[in-house]
Amino acid sequence: MAFNKIQPEQIQMATFFSDSGGLNIDQTDTGVRINVSPNLTGTFNFSGSLLTNNREVFGLVNTGTNKFVVNSGNLMFLGSNTEMGDGVNDHDNVCVLANSSQVSGINNVLLNGLNVSFATGTQQNTSLAGTNITFTTPATGCVAMKDGLVSTSQSVTHPHSFYATFESGHFFERGHTYFGHHASFNDSGIFSGDLQVMGGAMLSGSTFVNDFYLTGYASGNYVNLYGDQNVGGEKTITDCMKFATGFQLPAYTGTVQGAHIGDTIATGLLAISGHTLYVCVGGTEPTWAGIPISGSL
Repeated sequence: MAFNKIQPEQIQMATFFSDSGGLNIDQTDTGVRINVSPNLTGTFNFSGSLLTNNREVFGLVNTGTNKFVVNSGNLMFLGSNTEMGDGVNDHDNVCVLANSSQVSGINNVLLNGLNVSFATGTQQNTSLAGTNITFTTPATGCVAMKDGLVSTSQSVTHPHSFYATFESGHFFERGHTYFGHHASFNDSGIFSGDLQVMGGAMLSGSTFVNDFYLTGYASGNYVNLYGDQNVGGEKTITDCMKFATGFQLPAYTGTVQGAHIGDTIATGLLAISGHTLYVCVGGTEPTWAGIPISGSL
């Protein structure tokens, strides 16, 4: 039986084409060369792992229980039951480990949060951690941190502010803590260590109890401005002392030589005996000089 030899140019090759443009096709009379285009356009679904340089590409969270639109600039990594707004005023937000939260506004970030809410109109806020945190519309440029208790909540209302809410307290273990401006305490403050005030201090309200106050009352070393009080010890007065009721020397009923306290007789000591005012002028044996006085004693 005779066979006829067919030349390649006698074969009609099928036409190869790629609708998506993802394949570059070079077709000749003797074969077809197909290469994947370096520029791909479209939506691709991978059922297995996607590797780049032998490293797995980190994917976004499953949209099964979440709602977010990547085209709005929103990204979500890990979490469930979280909704990210995609309106005109709700875009470019990022969530990492966000559960049961609502994220709207612009350029807001949620990290490790449960039941955290960013209202539309909020901008450039960050929730670092916590449960039940709400960023209201005025919040701009704020940072909030909270514990994981579901029984308490934190509302962020002031723009450009920092909120920290922890049930067991806030502990600064190392280094100094500096406040460039005022520090306000709504409740009573307790200082366990020494309190040093470098500048002026003004106290109002209840009495400020300190060591001098306590020891003064305990030992009688305080000045009673309104009641009767015995003052002992040496006191130095550097300026004039004026009395609204006038000055009155104490009337002395003993002898001049006995006008002293114990064995001490001070130069300049004054005493009145009868109608004579005596001044101690010193000496080994104290010498007294008398000046007659008149008037009713």
